[in-house]
Formats: sequence, structure tokens, C-alpha cells
Amino acid sequence: MLWKYIEEKMLQHPCSKLTEDGVSMTYEEAVVFAKAFAGALDGSCYAVLCRSELFAALAILSCIAAGVPFIPMSYRYGRKHSERIFDTIYPEYVITDVLGELQVVELENGCYRKPAGEQPAAILCTSGTTGAPKGVMLSEKNLLTNLMDIRRYFAIGVTDKILIARPLYHCAVLTGEFLISLCLGVHICFYSAGLDPAGILKKLKKEEVTVLCGTPTMLCTLARFGRRSVSASTVRTIAVSGECLDTVRARTIESAFPAARIYHVYGLTEASPRVTFLPAEQFAADGAWVGYPLHSVRLRVVDRRGKPVFPGEAGELCVQGDSVMLGYYDDPGATAAVIRGGWMRTGDMAIMRRDGLVKILGRRDNMIIRGGMNIYPQEIEKTLAMDGRVSEVLAYGIADPLSGEKIGLRIVGAFKDRDEVLRMCRRLLLPYQMPAVVELVDSLPKNGSGKILRPKKYRGGKADG
Repeated sequence: MLWKYIEEKMLQHPCSKLTEDGVSMTYEEAVVFAKAFAGALDGSCYAVLCRSELFAALAILSCIAAGVPFIPMSYRYGRKHSERIFDTIYPEYVITDVLGELQVVELENGCYRKPAGEQPAAILCTSGTTGAPKGVMLSEKNLLTNLMDIRRYFAIGVTDKILIARPLYHCAVLTGEFLISLCLGVHICFYSAGLDPAGILKKLKKEEVTVLCGTPTMLCTLARFGRRSVSASTVRTIAVSGECLDTVRARTIESAFPAARIYHVYGLTEASPRVTFLPAEQFAADGAWVGYPLHSVRLRVVDRRGKPVFPGEAGELCVQGDSVMLGYYDDPGATAAVIRGGWMRTGDMAIMRRDGLVKILGRRDNMIIRGGMNIYPQEIEKTLAMDGRVSEVLAYGIADPLSGEKIGLRIVGAFKDRDEVLRMCRRLLLPYQMPAVVELVDSLPKNGSGKILRPKKYRGGKADG
């Protein structure tokens, strides 16, 4: 079902291309390659671990053509991260480009257990930065439903060229950039060198890229590095996802890419991943909101007991629809914990207006509880980002025997010392938001997608990215 649809759409645009570092392949050639390579795939599950994202893309297409489950992985996250995935799912084979071309390697300890019921087309792992990752099982129907939904609003096509600068390991990249581009005939240019702002900017100009997707952190980093060079670029369509977006960063992205239509989107791996989108024409007015539910998606916001709250009240966002995962691989307990009564609990705190417009406040497990008050670190971060001296900022909770939790702050910016930061905080923050611990740092740690990593207790957010 999925391959038939993708193949049909690719052959409608046979001359569109996939490129990386001087290597080029037409859609028609990619279809021929995938079908031929699929003939060699007769196992039950294949990990895809390639240094080249172009090779990873071809491996994934081959698995889809063969109808076998694939597990996207990424060298950018390091060896330990890959080992955790291998130790969670135990695939029997890995498709790799370690010798400069795609080859299938049988794994000695592979003992993949075929799930009961409907079989997954893909198993995408959550980041797993604090322990064993969860394997999110997505069916062909899940992925196809999400692709059809994205097609309804994402105005890109055969005259466009997209730069895919993040790993296909991420569902937002796999579905929201790669597969959707294939379905719409977009020229695809891969960039496998990691989060290198100078390199990405150079590629944008050299390749005359028109479509770019990324996290707020990634796009704002490009804005700071590029300045005038980004403004002169050919980028005319942007999709922002993966982190909470505040008004200040929304304006930064707008000013850096003045000719671009900007979509703010939200999702999570467990929903294939896209859940909402903000129409580009609303970005200037409502850029901090993640938009409206996709065509096949139903949403509701609930309290801690699972009961719907009134419009405009904060609660946990729940999702229902044909793009919601089959479940977590070999973990029925974890599946039952998030899918209840046909609704999937996202773990994201949100508010939803009567017209369906959604705003994400932050992760439920990122929430700081201080003296019985619920404090969202993203609200602190958004407020402090209004000061022009702030480049990056991260608020987090620290266990405290008196108040439950106190607030920590890590900040990158043009400040002489901690006292100067505290003066800014007193001016901008409410008293209960004041940090007890302030660290001036040169940079904040980020993952391979350019998303800022929170302290250990709070990692593992499920935003689309």
C-alpha cells in the first residue's frame, strides 16, 4: 500500500532528483534501485545505519518496497545511542554504507520478535538519551494517513528544492521532509555533515534551496550566523517544529527569511508524526501557536484525571486518529500507559481555543512544581528571550526539600556576570519564576537535530523533530 503510493507519485515526476555532495539520482533511477535492492531483503527486520543520508534514504525506500520493517538510526548520535537501539529491538540485519556502498550485514545477536497483530512498516526509536529507547511501531496506514494530511496544506512542489539537514532517524524528517517531498516531486538535497551553520548556509546558497525545515534553535542559529546572507537566500518555504517556539524566536526567523512562507507545526513520533499545523498566513500574528489539527486528527485537552477541560484551560493534549502508532515494540505496559480508551496521551501540556487553535506549554514531566505552583520552564525561557542580550536560555527544576523544586537557569548571552542576569530576571519575571541557580555558559548541549537537551530528569520530550 505505502510503496505503491510512493512509487506512483515518484514516477509522476521521474526527472526530479535526490542529491548529496555531487552524487545525483533521478526519482526514476531511485525507484529502479529500490525495487532491485528490495529483492535481496528477505529477513524480518532491518536497521538502517548509514553515514550518508542519501544512502539511508535509498535503504529506507528499499525496505518499503520489500514490505519489511526498517529501523532508522543515525551516526550523529554516537555509538552508545546506536547500541541502545540494537539492544532494545535486536534487528537481524543492518543496511549500511560502511564500505562506500549499500550492503546488508547479518547481526550475530539478532533475535527480532515479530509483534502480534498488524505488522509495523517502521520502528522509530525515541531519543533514549537517559536509558533504553522505546521503539515506536508505525504501520503503512499510519504513515500514509500522515502523508495525505500533510499534502493538504504544505504548499511545495516540482519547482522546489528542499535541503534535508537533519537525520532521517527523526520521524519529522522521515515523513515531514523526505517522504512528503517524494510524493510532491520536490528536488531533494541531503546534507549529512551535522549541525554546522556555516556549512548549511553555504549549501543553501550554492544549491538555491527553496524549502527548509528545522527546530527553532537550528533556524535561529542560522539567522545569527548568516545575517545578510540568509536574507539574500532563495528560501521561500519553512516548517518549524521540534521545540516550543516563543514570539521572539518567531520574529528572528521571520526577519532572517523575509521571503519565506513559514509553517509552525507540531507532532510526535507516536503520531507518525504530524498532529497540527499553523497556516503560513497566520504565522505573523500567531507564531507561538502550533495551529489546528490535521484533517484525520482529533484532539482534546484533559486534566490529571483524564477529563476534558474547558477551552483555554491548560491540560494534557490527547490525540486520536489513523496516524497514531500501533504501540511500543515489545512493551505492552508502556503502550497501555499512553493509549487509553482510544486516545493517546502525548505528555505535552497545552491549551486549545474554541476554534481548535492549539498552543503547547511544555512537557508535563518538564513542569516545575514549586510550593504547589505549576511553572512551565518554556514560559520563563520565552520571557527572558525578549532581552536582546540573550542568545540561548534553558530553565529547569532542581529538587528542593522545602519548596519541592527550585528553578535553575543556564544562559548564553552578552552578560558580565551572574548578578547582571539576576537583575534582568527581576525585571522580566514574576516572583515565583525567579531562578535560585544561574549558570552563564558558552553554549547549551544539543542533539543531532539541533534541539536543546534538558537536564537529565527532563530529557525525552516528544515534540515533532
